[in-house]
Amino acid sequence: MSERAFNDADGLMAMLERQANAWKTGDFSAASADWHPDGVLTAPGNRVPYAALPETIRRFHSEYGDLDVTITNAFASTDGSKLALEWLWTVTRRRDGARSSTPDAILVDLEDGKILSWREYFDTALAVEDYHGTASDAGAVAKDGASS
Repeated sequence: MSERAFNDADGLMAMLERQANAWKTGDFSAASADWHPDGVLTAPGNRVPYAALPETIRRFHSEYGDLDVTITNAFASTDGSKLALEWLWTVTRRRDGARSSTPDAILVDLEDGKILSWREYFDTALAVEDYHGTASDAGAVAKDGASS
């Protein structure tokens, strides 16, 4: 088993809360201890190595706010080397107030109790996040309730 008890429900939830809080606050410092130096976060259209996570998270927080992350399902392999989770990611785009809720499935590989690979799977069609200029704004709801 790894040095971290992510196969323990409390340990797993504490780690997931640290990861969610980094995105909510724009501060990766508390969450960084969970990551392997060779770790990589992969999400649709993004591949972010560990060294780039602090700036990526800071930039995300400057462009998006009012983030709510609801963990709906989480479990670890019996040896604690793999994690799987689902969370609902609800966020507002600061520039226009558009808001979306995106169900997200995540698979995590650990090495020596640290996140080596964090792979996210979600539908980008209705998400307000767009770092690449290719995602559709269709379905995003502005603060006034009008579709964008």
